[in-house]
Amino acid sequence: MRQIGILSLLSPLFVAAVFAQAARNPVNVKDIVELELLTHSEVSEKIQKEGKTSVLIITGGTEERGPHAVLGGHTIMSRHRGAEIAKRLGNALVAPVLPISVAATGLRENTDQPGGVQMPADVFKNVQIAMIESMAMNGFKDIFVMGDHGGGQQQIREAVEEEDRKLAAKGVHVYFISDFYQKTHDDVDMYMYEHKLPIGGHGAMMETAEMLYEEPAPGTYIRPIYKTVPFNPTGQTPEEWKAARDARLARQAAGEAGGGQRGGRGRGQDPNVPRVNNGLTGDPHPATKEVGKAVFEIGVNNTVAEIKKQMAERRGATR
Repeated sequence: MRQIGILSLLSPLFVAAVFAQAARNPVNVKDIVELELLTHSEVSEKIQKEGKTSVLIITGGTEERGPHAVLGGHTIMSRHRGAEIAKRLGNALVAPVLPISVAATGLRENTDQPGGVQMPADVFKNVQIAMIESMAMNGFKDIFVMGDHGGGQQQIREAVEEEDRKLAAKGVHVYFISDFYQKTHDDVDMYMYEHKLPIGGHGAMMETAEMLYEEPAPGTYIRPIYKTVPFNPTGQTPEEWKAARDARLARQAAGEAGGGQRGGRGRGQDPNVPRVNNGLTGDPHPATKEVGKAVFEIGVNNTVAEIKKQMAERRGATR
């Protein structure tokens, strides 16, 4: 009874402290760039008076990525990067991040492990079109579309090209931002190579480190077992990876077909190594928040640079 009495006295004090903290740190609407966290009148204010006429449409994903990383990794990373990209651009907001893409790991491999969510490619493309047209109806003039998951990149590009032609007469431009995924993965792999860290893999160093950096509290996105979880090796030495990368970039520079496409994240697996069926390919064990910050910055900087480049080219061509 005495414990209940003490708790009844402490509870109002705790509630009062929470409200006092909230009062000291009120929400500043001017700092919010996520469309879903704004009211319709606040969005209107940002578009019409603050000049935020650009919007980012980002697709995340829900799939298995090892026993250590939460299923929503693609969506979580997309939200964090998207918000930072919008803030650095200064004239952009972020549409709600789509948590479903094409060919989710786990479902694609027909495993009996639950958690993945995917949609057919044609449905996914139509969802992209619906998102783009919704943003155009909302009053945005520059719509940047991208995805954090390999599945669906082709459909995103197709939707962008079709909608850009359709909406051009209304003064709306739509852009496919491939560097959010393609160049960022290549540059992160090079970062790992230069720092003698494990290269490539699904759910491995890149994703594990970035989510460690982004999580609000330890264990929220990445469970502590990431330091010991079993994984499938990629089957390439760093030198083999570097040689393959250089050859691909040489083909790209020469304009050969397919020269700009990167290999799969689980490339060149050694058939003599026992398979571990857990959605993880590559070694996440050395991941740290410091590495995650570097990965995050690579993705943000690449995306901001491509958006600015495409806008400059488009505006130069239409003015």
